[in-house]
Amino acid sequence: MQNALHIQFERNMLTFSSESYTPLFKADADFWRLHLDFCQVGKNNELGVYSHAQAPAAIRHEDNTLTVHYDDLLAEDGITYPIALTLTVRQVNGALEYTAKIDNRSEVRVNELQYPFFEIAYTTEQSKKDVLYLPMGLGQRVTDPLSYVQKAHTEYMAADYKNIWHLHTYPGQMSMPWICLQNGEHTLALSRRDEICRISGFVLGTGPREEKDTRLIMTVSSYPAVLPGETVTLEGYRLAVYDTDWREEAASYRAWSNHTYLADIIDENGRIRHKSSIKPLHGWQRIILKHQYGEIFHTYHDLPRIYREGAKYGIRMILLFAWWQEGMDSGYPNYQPDEELGGADALRNAIRQINELGGKVVLYANGHIIDVNTDYYRDEGWKYTMKNIEMQEYREYYKFSNNGTMLRYGGLKTFVGACHGTPQWRNKVEELAHRHLNLGSNGTFFDQLSCGFRLCFDKSHDHGNRIDVDPQFRVDTVKRIREMVDEDQWFGSEWASDRISPLLDFTHGCGTGTSLKEGVYPYIYRYTFPEVLTSNRLAHDEKTIYRRELNYAFIHGMLFDVALYRCRIDTMNDCPNYSALIKKLTDLRGAYLDFFTDGTYDLPSVDLPQGIRGVQYTLGDRKILALWNDSREDCTLCGTTVPAGDVAIAEL
Repeated sequence: MQNALHIQFERNMLTFSSESYTPLFKADADFWRLHLDFCQVGKNNELGVYSHAQAPAAIRHEDNTLTVHYDDLLAEDGITYPIALTLTVRQVNGALEYTAKIDNRSEVRVNELQYPFFEIAYTTEQSKKDVLYLPMGLGQRVTDPLSYVQKAHTEYMAADYKNIWHLHTYPGQMSMPWICLQNGEHTLALSRRDEICRISGFVLGTGPREEKDTRLIMTVSSYPAVLPGETVTLEGYRLAVYDTDWREEAASYRAWSNHTYLADIIDENGRIRHKSSIKPLHGWQRIILKHQYGEIFHTYHDLPRIYREGAKYGIRMILLFAWWQEGMDSGYPNYQPDEELGGADALRNAIRQINELGGKVVLYANGHIIDVNTDYYRDEGWKYTMKNIEMQEYREYYKFSNNGTMLRYGGLKTFVGACHGTPQWRNKVEELAHRHLNLGSNGTFFDQLSCGFRLCFDKSHDHGNRIDVDPQFRVDTVKRIREMVDEDQWFGSEWASDRISPLLDFTHGCGTGTSLKEGVYPYIYRYTFPEVLTSNRLAHDEKTIYRRELNYAFIHGMLFDVALYRCRIDTMNDCPNYSALIKKLTDLRGAYLDFFTDGTYDLPSVDLPQGIRGVQYTLGDRKILALWNDSREDCTLCGTTVPAGDVAIAEL
């Protein structure tokens, strides 16, 4: 149940408090900030404008709405700029909703708005008790928020003597645009709910190291890049306080998603519709035929044998990388079958044989980056690339190597990021999807469609002056490709996303939570989007913790990304212990498949003993616990014995 939040205006500041939430927001804090840019070499590119230095021209309070208006703004350089700013705060169903309107009559550009902006009075002892819940990838749980932020000190690169900032970007790093701070039984949730998918920064901050009065800052950074003569309205910001945990914000966000960008793909029960053909999928073998540095590991003729060996262990799909002439991470976006690997007919024949064995093959392409060492880039691709604030391309350098050191040191490949705000690049991605299907692929896969987002300052693109909307163009690209594939063909991409993953048949996992590390908390994404089929990542061989990695993936309902020795191994037979465990887990998953694909996902409703991890799945009136005994002693729970280091399913 939400608490009532009270709005008060005093000393030119907005302050917020809740009767049941402590600590209170500081009364002398900023509640918004802007950052300006002179757009000239040698001039200030990040000039701050702070609310505490301003004198509002008008303040209006009507019903549940507070409006604050400024005719012009005083910046850090002591100059007043003719930039009008209007801020609105509305109380809606127990939450606060924020909008901002920027009318730029100056000669500078308004690059960034930080709003709403909260400075919370904090203590070190309080911080040790509080918990942050962040939708980083599948999820991250952070204890001691102040220490977490202070570790982000740059030492040199930023103005840490003013504030220490820990930036979390959405979309990409973050799979959803909200964060939660839990204080005892109460949870503060800050989100941005915009029907257009825009790049935003969810920022946590504190004062400099030597500051005596400790504070925790929470804000959302938006990047409107308002040019002289433009007026831009920003909306969708929301603050809520709950008497429960982060799940109330997750449920609220999912309900909003269902009524907005998911409305066309949900069923009468509000669940994302699955293709029936993909439900039995437990994972895939990720195979690289020709590696980044040019070594050939397999040819097309090897694929049926590789598939047969994997199928013995319950893995009935091959996600095929580096099937083209130039090899992995090279030649993008050419993607032509390689004669050295057997030629196009051999590739089609291999896929056909695997299909006859009951398996699937899905071909790879990259939906984001372009190899600069291609005729495509030199002839036209350079026009479709994302540009930074200096109108230069964002460049990425890959350093994959064999057993030497030169490529590790100097690198091999250089890429630029393509902007989906150009119709030519969107058409190229769609062309590649058609090429996959024409080669007999059982669908299409595009790497990096849900990550690698950048602000693009190239006004010649379809986004014009709006630098933050590349994600929305990608969503539109995904929708068009989705229409190409039929019921028996599968469409996938990389990285968990609220906007893109629900449009896909499977998601190749990447980012926080897809492998077992300290602080990972996949409950956040999986609770909000339980229908999304996403895989684990980085369980590459029989390393020390491979059993823990696979057990972790199993209880959280992840598909298995079998990429042994980073896709270099001959067949799964060469990792017999790993493969035997995969077989055991896929058999157990198959026995309860409907729970994993069609059930709801939640924290366990029973207390788990020390060392026992679990997830509760509900399907109709039946409930199960997927349990992992991450201890050295056997345990019996809900009438089910879970051996040490093993997994089990308990029916409730």
